[in-house]
Amino acid sequence: MFKDLKTFVLSTLLNHSHTHTLSSITRFTMKKILFTCILAFAALASYAQEQAIYTQYQAFPVLINPGYTGFEDQHQFLANYRSTWTSFPERPTTYTLMYNGPVGEKLALGGALFSDNAGKVSTTKLQLNYAFRFQIKKLRIGLGLSTEFLNRRADAALLNDPLVDRNDDVLESLVDGQQIFDASIGGFAVHDDKLFVGLTLPNTIRTRLDEAPLAGEEEQSRNLLEHYIFQLGYKFNNEDQNFKLIPSITMRKIRDTPYQIDLNVQGRFLDEKLIAGLTFRPGTSGAAICMLGTKVSQFQFFYSYDLSLSNFQRYTGGSHELTVAYSFNPKSRIISATPSATEGMNK
Repeated sequence: MFKDLKTFVLSTLLNHSHTHTLSSITRFTMKKILFTCILAFAALASYAQEQAIYTQYQAFPVLINPGYTGFEDQHQFLANYRSTWTSFPERPTTYTLMYNGPVGEKLALGGALFSDNAGKVSTTKLQLNYAFRFQIKKLRIGLGLSTEFLNRRADAALLNDPLVDRNDDVLESLVDGQQIFDASIGGFAVHDDKLFVGLTLPNTIRTRLDEAPLAGEEEQSRNLLEHYIFQLGYKFNNEDQNFKLIPSITMRKIRDTPYQIDLNVQGRFLDEKLIAGLTFRPGTSGAAICMLGTKVSQFQFFYSYDLSLSNFQRYTGGSHELTVAYSFNPKSRIISATPSATEGMNK
């Protein structure tokens, strides 16, 4: 995967060179400098797509935590689209279709279909969620498991690209196709519809279905508990002003990606007809993210834009994410949707 994105970045820079105004030496120097600047981002994206990174997990925690499956005690269908590095041709593009809902009072099921294309590499993933929900006084808890079947394949034309090492084992494996089974566990809890906490352990079980692991994969799989997504937040509800304020923090360490912290704040106004959120991600590869959304009857619409805080931003055009969700109660009783981080499932 890394080799393919390296090719993708280099090809992009070649396509955007000012061939009519710069000499070949100058163009080569620029390509080399730009490639050095964005190589780290290419490495991050190459593996992050296996465990998809969403901006709008604040509004839809089920995107990252199987413990939230059916947590709102309503059926929900959602469609998510994410476009990364929008200035690049063949940029990473992700599509997600998901369902989750209750099965009786305690159980919940969900499913998702995930498709990602980055350069010449395509990834398809089928995900099934299972959750058990219960309540202890004012504390509501959801414990969940997700199983994933992933297929990843690279275009065979890459082997003819002069920028690619034909003898690279990873590339050859990608061209032949990789089939991977993965499982994650997660828990989500809310106390008094105010304080909420979530923990996801991705890649709890990860194995290749098509062949023995490549060198290094078996060793990495031994440190499963090092990968996690942790959320903590609180909902302030001002009923007199019809306003909710939800600050939260997310700490994330996903397989083969750098450690990240998201500092989030979300406001919900006028019975959630207006929803706005801001995220600051500190660090050398940090970002600022703005999110806007609305709830219209049983529908929800969200848009977010990611702005990199590094020099990389001048070449990427940022990232866009869109989500449309439809929710309904089994008894046709409309319940408040996604978090507010916490409402629903009051029994």
